[in-house]
Amino acid sequence: MSETTLESRITTLLEAERAGVFAARALHEAATDSAQGDLMALILDGERESCRTLGRTLLRMGSGGSGRVGDFAQKVLALEDPVDRLRLLIKGQEWVVRKIDEALATGPQEMITDPLVAVRHLHDIGIGKCREYLQIVDSEK
Repeated sequence: MSETTLESRITTLLEAERAGVFAARALHEAATDSAQGDLMALILDGERESCRTLGRTLLRMGSGGSGRVGDFAQKVLALEDPVDRLRLLIKGQEWVVRKIDEALATGPQEMITDPLVAVRHLHDIGIGKCREYLQIVDSEK
């Protein structure tokens, strides 16, 4: 994979992570109970760390990225039901995992492998915690 294509993929991921920060922050502020607030704080921390990790990776590659924010946050926040918002947030986290897996499948590239694996790990944790929360919410219905 060319350096430009790899840089483009990481830039796209960073834009998505920035949108994730906005969405998680809004969901954290709108939390209706402490469990939901704690979950959104965890997701928000993961999104922020992912932004830092991907941003540093782009800088090591000689790029500053685009500075853009993806449109995912608007899609999440357009939903009124908190459970629907959370389900869409999970889909966004899963999208990031798929994109990371695609980038990693192109072959080992020392500069990006560790950061992408770290971001993927944060998303795996977030997805698991969101699903646990949804199971509790669904069982209470």
